[in-house]
Amino acid sequence: MRKFGILAIVGVLTLSLAGCGGDYNPPPPIVTGPGLVGFDDTSSDTSPRLTVTYTLPATPGTVTVSILSDLASDGDIAFDPVQSSFSVVTGSSSVQFGIDSGDFNLPEFRAFLTFPLDGSTGQPIVPGDAFIDFAEVVVFVNLFDFASTVPTFLDLVQYPLGGLAAIDFDAVPLATRPVFDFLASDLGFFVPIDVTSLMRAAQVPPALVDFQLRFSRDMSVPPLAPSSSARNAGRTVVAPPRSMEGIVPTRQPATAIPLSPAELAARRR
Repeated sequence: MRKFGILAIVGVLTLSLAGCGGDYNPPPPIVTGPGLVGFDDTSSDTSPRLTVTYTLPATPGTVTVSILSDLASDGDIAFDPVQSSFSVVTGSSSVQFGIDSGDFNLPEFRAFLTFPLDGSTGQPIVPGDAFIDFAEVVVFVNLFDFASTVPTFLDLVQYPLGGLAAIDFDAVPLATRPVFDFLASDLGFFVPIDVTSLMRAAQVPPALVDFQLRFSRDMSVPPLAPSSSARNAGRTVVAPPRSMEGIVPTRQPATAIPLSPAELAARRR
């Protein structure tokens, strides 16, 4: 199904410059709208990649590893507000988040990526006792529809049912980082995202087996009118607070179906 982002209203601001010859062509306004953003997940060249630099106790020097996301676990969840239903898709060639305005019901998508940290997919291991000096996720943006700026939430989550399920759509995160923006100019490029704070939260004992991320559109930010004083703002520098910020990372996700002690032990390193 081909998906299209919501069409944001874009006005044209005409300026008259006194004493200047010729016409002045102002740059197009930056429109913050509930667009649709997608990441390529088809090959080792373009799949999401986690790079971690860490140190080990009583061991000199640092270690840097690179881990590809697990295609079989990656996916997205769409919530249909009219039908009040969820659609979960995993293992596809692209994951996406935002609003699909090509659908009459305007479903909201949230994207999920899984980076195994225990070597279960044959990739490098991040030891459970490692101190994280730096962590970064790089995604290749292959879809960006009808918005020039998409404010984005990025959360550390844990799937309480083992695999991606509808309950993960709005489950309380283990940790979160400040809101940041995807831009229309990111389309066709790799975008690095600092996830050091989230990776450190994943290492809080007992450390998580998988580094699982949820991308969602900040729905509290409406599209900006062409006359808005903030229309030409760039990437978010200081994020406003939101209800989920400031929570203390916990190894026990707040869900209606909590993990049993045996399940918890199986998901730790």
